[in-house]
Amino acid sequence: MKTMEVPAGPRQLREAMRMGEEETLVLTRRGRPVAALVPMKGVDAETLSLSTNAKFLRILRKSFAQLDSGKTVSLAEMKRRMKSK
Repeated sequence: MKTMEVPAGPRQLREAMRMGEEETLVLTRRGRPVAALVPMKGVDAETLSLSTNAKFLRILRKSFAQLDSGKTVSLAEMKRRMKSK
């Protein structure tokens, strides 16, 4: 991951975009991060959207915590529960 100051003109913007195609590029203003350019090779817009969605990330963290604590349900149990509804 690289960093650079927010591009001031078209030439610098083109350079930032070129760098962002290869690896994540954090744009800074006065040394503080303000945005990032992320390579989109092999990534669709929906995946990018989900990976930055706070609500979705909370759901994932909760699911992983339940999995780590052993609070899981087998597929057979899930099918049984769904049939009874």
